[in-house]
Amino acid sequence: MSWRVVLASVVALAVAGCGGSSESLKKLQTQAGRVCTRGLDASALIQPPAIPAATTKFLRRGISVLGPELADLRRLRAPSDNADAYSAALGALARELTILTVTAHDLDRGADPLTTIKTLQHRLAPVEAAGEAAWRTLDVPACVTAGGM
Repeated sequence: MSWRVVLASVVALAVAGCGGSSESLKKLQTQAGRVCTRGLDASALIQPPAIPAATTKFLRRGISVLGPELADLRRLRAPSDNADAYSAALGALARELTILTVTAHDLDRGADPLTTIKTLQHRLAPVEAAGEAAWRTLDVPACVTAGGM
């Protein structure tokens, strides 16, 4: 048996011995999944606006779900190996909340709803993509779509 075969076997055993996710990551996945599922359930009850003038109310209802969801997620702790991905996920969610809040304020000040919604979609797309990538890295599927309205 060559040293390469032995080395490959040792590496394979070491990787297999790691067992994938740590217990603390599994705990984070479970807890974050619960938080995001509650947010998704609450968001599902929000009816899209039938007319452009109702857009502000729609956004405010979404903000009222997203704010507490973010606060609950911030109370959770990620294992150090996953802290960067978790921070990226929370950062994206916070940016989404800020974008939604600014947009609602713009509408309150009389901005055109149709133009504002188009701008909102354009601003949210890259932030949502970054958040979804972070949640996928963490393997928390319930949070992949949690921020999107």
